Amino acid sequence: MASSLLSTCLALLVLGRGVSAAIYDVPTVQNYVRRSAAKATVLGNYVYIDGGEISQLDGGKINPRTSNPVNSTLSIDLSKSWTADSVVIRSIPKPGPNKANVHLFTDKEAGAFYSWGGKWIFGLNMSETELWKFSADGAGGGTWSLDPPGNPSTFAELIPGEFATVTTAGESGYLIGGIASGWTQLYRARNQVIPGMATFNMKTKLWENGTTSPFNTLTGGTAEFVPAYGPNGLIVLFGGWSPSVVGEPDVLASPQWGFDNITFFDPETKQNYWQKTTGDIPPHPRTRFCTVGFQREGGYDIFLFGGINQVDKTTYNDAYILSLPGFVWTKVIESPGGRRAEHTCVPVGKRQVLSIGGLNPYLNSWTTQDPAAQGLMVFDMVDMKWADSYNADAAAYKAPKPVEEWYSKGSLNDVTWSSGDVQRLFAAATDQNPGSGSDGSGSGSSDPNTSDSGSKSSPVAAIAGGVVGGLIGVALVGVLVWFLIRRKKRSQDIGYTHASTAPTGPNELGSERPNEMSSETKYTPAPPYHEVGGNNHHELYGQGATSPLPAKTQPVPGHYTELYAGPPTQTAHAVELDASMSERR
Repeated sequence: MASSLLSTCLALLVLGRGVSAAIYDVPTVQNYVRRSAAKATVLGNYVYIDGGEISQLDGGKINPRTSNPVNSTLSIDLSKSWTADSVVIRSIPKPGPNKANVHLFTDKEAGAFYSWGGKWIFGLNMSETELWKFSADGAGGGTWSLDPPGNPSTFAELIPGEFATVTTAGESGYLIGGIASGWTQLYRARNQVIPGMATFNMKTKLWENGTTSPFNTLTGGTAEFVPAYGPNGLIVLFGGWSPSVVGEPDVLASPQWGFDNITFFDPETKQNYWQKTTGDIPPHPRTRFCTVGFQREGGYDIFLFGGINQVDKTTYNDAYILSLPGFVWTKVIESPGGRRAEHTCVPVGKRQVLSIGGLNPYLNSWTTQDPAAQGLMVFDMVDMKWADSYNADAAAYKAPKPVEEWYSKGSLNDVTWSSGDVQRLFAAATDQNPGSGSDGSGSGSSDPNTSDSGSKSSPVAAIAGGVVGGLIGVALVGVLVWFLIRRKKRSQDIGYTHASTAPTGPNELGSERPNEMSSETKYTPAPPYHEVGGNNHHELYGQGATSPLPAKTQPVPGHYTELYAGPPTQTAHAVELDASMSERR
């Protein structure tokens, strides 16, 4: 009898947990408050959302715990149009750990994605880090399974963290930098910046650790794979900061990477490049924002939205489009949903961006209801407008009007390329952009293979035609040809000199990239911003933060000790919960 009663109680408990999980993961529109630190990807006609935390109303009041882990994977149907306040969000059971800021690699060909790293929310149920694979069923559902590595010894050397810069290129996932802590790795005793880059081949299941990276360290940035340029495509990096590998990560003492100078590299050869940008350059420092890319005829455009300035403690609400090959920024209308960071964005349909979740970590955003229903906002890349609805029938993507006008005016010819190699990477696509010029160089600077002297050989033909049969004419032709050859050679030399003598400074790897922290490119303070509301946040930079370690082993106070050192304890959880009015992270 006792055994039966115990079984019944356990069954009721499990049932209660299941119901509670469904409520917490997808609350009603009226009860939804905030979702943050989730990641998303698109497979077929569905958006899949994994990880993160959510806060909601319970009986008209905020849940006593403020925010809770999301216990399942969510999906949204993209095959039909919907509005944010009525869209059905499906909840899919998830046997794996419930984390925030996970890193996703997407295998579109196999209809699957992989989840690795991230932060155990509240430090609950921590275990050794494993790689999990989600296999979609093509109907908005799917199943999770553990995916053992093809080289276990290399996998065991990896340091799991959060805030890495992640993207997928072809059949491989790329993981650059990040920060490890007692919340991301079991038994870790101190915070650690993760240097270099790791890659994961989704076909062979093989990992590579310590791969050459454009930065020695990088945290809080984003990466976009641009397949349109170069023999292997390019991985383009945005924002973030590079803390020292020595001591506690200190945001105030670290280089902050801006948007006036973009770094990118070939994913196969690992060759690094850089290029200056123009236009409405986004202010920086900026981290924990989102980016999404769209390919169009003759180019590739990347949308950037939101994020935080950890130096000035400001949250952004602005959005921009970087257009390639022109490397020109265009500012678009700000989001009606307010300032936010730790949101995630994905391309939906043919021309729209879906922004999911986010909050203002410098206010009590967990307790402030999101103006965006269910945390969903849609941006149309062509109309350059925000909406609270998704249009499944929207036409194919094309350059928005300001971008099209920039190319139509021939502005691509005025680009000053950082080097001949960079110019050649983008030269093939410039032929397809309006106003790029008949020579296809797409640049106002000299290209060794397409110098201006090549277009000035027509006077030679005219002279030769006018004095055919005359010795004087032949002599003139000879002199002019000799002069033009010398001029062409000199033009080529000047072209190479221009590329090689551009202002440069060593980055972490010593490549030819202007020093981001030079007086020319140092960080631009964000516009002053003051919001009404208290700011009890004391975990972002460590001022007043409580470590789960005993006092004698606590890290030296710094500007970035939110990632507590040491394995979280129940005491640490209580401290975090007691401070629930402040934002975690």
